[in-house]
Amino acid sequence: MGSTPLRRARTWLAAFASGIVLITGLGYAPAAHADDFFAPVPVAVSTTPNSFEAGGHATSRITFQATSPIADVYVAFRHAATNTVHRQLTQGSYNASDSTYSFDVFSEQQTPSGAYLAQYVEIHTTAGNVVVYWRDGSLIENQGNLAIPGVDAVRLDAMDFTYSTPLDRPHTTGFYREYWDPYTMNLMVRDSLGRLGMYTTGGNGTWTGAYEVGSGWNIFNVMLAAGDFNNDGENDVIARDASGALFLYPGDWHGGWYPRQQIGWGWGIFTTIIAADDFSGDGNNDLLARKPSGELVLYPGNGQGGFFAASTVGWGWNGMTSIFSPGDFDGDHKPDILARDTAGNLRFYGGNGRGGWTTSSVIGQGWNAITKLGGAGDFNGDGANDVWGIDTSGQMRMYYGNGSGGWKTSGVVGWGWGGFNAVF
Repeated sequence: MGSTPLRRARTWLAAFASGIVLITGLGYAPAAHADDFFAPVPVAVSTTPNSFEAGGHATSRITFQATSPIADVYVAFRHAATNTVHRQLTQGSYNASDSTYSFDVFSEQQTPSGAYLAQYVEIHTTAGNVVVYWRDGSLIENQGNLAIPGVDAVRLDAMDFTYSTPLDRPHTTGFYREYWDPYTMNLMVRDSLGRLGMYTTGGNGTWTGAYEVGSGWNIFNVMLAAGDFNNDGENDVIARDASGALFLYPGDWHGGWYPRQQIGWGWGIFTTIIAADDFSGDGNNDLLARKPSGELVLYPGNGQGGFFAASTVGWGWNGMTSIFSPGDFDGDHKPDILARDTAGNLRFYGGNGRGGWTTSSVIGQGWNAITKLGGAGDFNGDGANDVWGIDTSGQMRMYYGNGSGGWKTSGVVGWGWGGFNAVF
């Protein structure tokens, strides 16, 4: 019944597909070993807040003493006015010569510093270790219980800068695609046994891992990567069962789940439900739902796992065989909608950021050859959102957006995806 899972780095996909699911560049996450030595000692945190006004981002640097290189650094910020927490995967690199990790954080331009306060910094190493430090420099977590000889507490006050939806990067959504993170994109899949898996990417057009993150998910006929739907800093999944009940599965910060919550009844009347990013422009993620009559209804999220009052935002959508949001597809920093009609035309519908529309156009033909379609976020890390499609042979092709409502090119990024009955 949609059981609460633990994230397991294992070859469950290979076992399921007997070698069918062969994704270019796919690897499995490295397991932490007892003899791994990781002794992080943060000794410096520096920011350049003046660059916020200039370019909407700041460069920060954290220095660690570590024998295992840093793979990723997450920073969580608390909004000073609302107390909501948002977690960002930084874009950066580790320099082994001086044990420093330099990274960029993006913020809205012309917004005063101090609107967001640093809560914790989460460090992932290439050896599979996870170490988390609280705001005052104290240790929160040491995954693997590895020995840490000494920690010099360094407060994160220097990182109290503004952070909100970036103006210079596309808006990206989805489970384990950080709500604002413009760098990485991951996909969830379900197999015939009801097992839920996650394919992670490196933000550069490659796959980096495959994980089983749940079982019993075959009770659902709709599953959505909803972004951070309850504003707790983690991305969530929304699912509908056969009775029409709608459930929120809040993601935790370790790739698992908090207890699910029922957030709706009677959703069986809809033929399509999609995650629509912040379509209404109020700062919370929303859903769009289509009735059999073709009426398209906006359900604005309230930021607490529920909804504000619904409203109709369109008619005639019953002529579409696929509807999804790619996030910001035309570069205006507002989420858009793509839809395929019965003739195989792919249509672009620009969102105006206030729950309505700007313009529409046909941006492709012949898309009837694709059995499943969806938004990919920025798969190749070029700053523009992309679209994935799976054809009848199970081949996955990535269609790379140009950031202005059109395409650059496309390429095959995987085979064997026809074995999954849901991809999102």
